[in-house]
Amino acid sequence: MPDKERMRLGAIILAGGRSARMGRPKEALPFAGAPLLTRIATALAPACEPVVVVARDARQPLPPLPAAVLRTHDDAPGRGPLAGVAAGLRRLAAHGFASVDAAFVVACDHPFVDAAFARGLAERLGDAEAAMPDVDGRVEPLCAVYRLRCLPRIDALLAAGDAGPSALADAAARVPAAALRVFDPELRALCDVDTAADYEAARRQEQA
Repeated sequence: MPDKERMRLGAIILAGGRSARMGRPKEALPFAGAPLLTRIATALAPACEPVVVVARDARQPLPPLPAAVLRTHDDAPGRGPLAGVAAGLRRLAAHGFASVDAAFVVACDHPFVDAAFARGLAERLGDAEAAMPDVDGRVEPLCAVYRLRCLPRIDALLAAGDAGPSALADAAARVPAAALRVFDPELRALCDVDTAADYEAARRQEQA
């Protein structure tokens, strides 16, 4: 891919949601011996440096995180995940990332994401602004890779109204299931836990 040798890859974990359907904070859910957020941050660290966690505000309690993890929060709480992506990209820019660099962005309710998935998806970025999984025509913008040069467009979308991350899909390289299975044979990284039933099903899958 162009810029492969020069592109840095960080990670942004969105942890500012209210977990309304779950009924308790997703980021603190126990999973495989650790809080879910802790597990994801640790799993991504071998491929992504740094890992940034985006909270909804400076007061939000978070579970313990590896020492190298950076924390930031939404500029305007309540604007949704796209605002969280913008906050994470800004934090990486402050850390020295350039417009050509990228971040693997994931919500904190994807218990099976790992370094191999983040790295594999980044390798499918090409010269696009983003790379998003596309399974049977359904894109997943919250388990995707974004270059930092997306930030002005994201800011414009936020200024224009309440846009979501799917608004960036037209600028993304769509990575189909067959390509994803090369580094995630069962597409487990795309599994999210919105409800208590989802959570219990993921725990059973992890223990199988």
